[in-house]
Amino acid sequence: MKKSIYLFILAICVLASSCTMMVKGFAKLLVKNYNDYTSTHISDIQIVDPKGKLQTFGDLYNGKTVYLYIWKDKKLSAQQEKSYLLLKERFAKYPDVAFAKLYIGSDSVLNSYRLMNNNSSAEFRDILKISDPAPFIIGKDGAILSYKGPKPEDKIIVDYVICQAMKGEDGTKSAKRFIRGVNGNSQFKSDKLVEWYTKHFGEAPSNKLSMSLSSTN
Repeated sequence: MKKSIYLFILAICVLASSCTMMVKGFAKLLVKNYNDYTSTHISDIQIVDPKGKLQTFGDLYNGKTVYLYIWKDKKLSAQQEKSYLLLKERFAKYPDVAFAKLYIGSDSVLNSYRLMNNNSSAEFRDILKISDPAPFIIGKDGAILSYKGPKPEDKIIVDYVICQAMKGEDGTKSAKRFIRGVNGNSQFKSDKLVEWYTKHFGEAPSNKLSMSLSSTN
């Protein structure tokens, strides 16, 4: 069972400062494990592309920040797939960001990368204890910057965490900064966050932002 579904809903939790503090506390708990495996690098893992060609992750995504959705038994739902594609579209302007989906099962799956079950992926497989599809953010050097990180539907925080990962920052650090930078009226209290939002989304933030944060088992 999921630990939480949309606990961090700042857009509706504005009744009192104590409510805001409670929600922020939950949110910080959800992001505290994002940086659990920053010392794990996956550049050398071997994967099979949709055409059956064997390649390493590093060869495919050298010098790129990768938003990597990993799945085994459960595929993305139609709504999750839509959110994933919208997130991908928002980052199309960044040439050093890539998106990929990786299947960790043993059989072949059409139009999907598949993780090889060999020594190259042994360390990586040890941490892939997932029931639902799980997003990971991989840094340009192949390090796992966000373990079971924010989902595509976790707008706006997922965008911020990916943008900071482009600079080599782990997901826990960037997510906590984001949480601290939002006040009880669902507004940015940080000028730097306002500047980032305006540049990334191409418009100034609204008076009341709609955002959420969910978790993955």
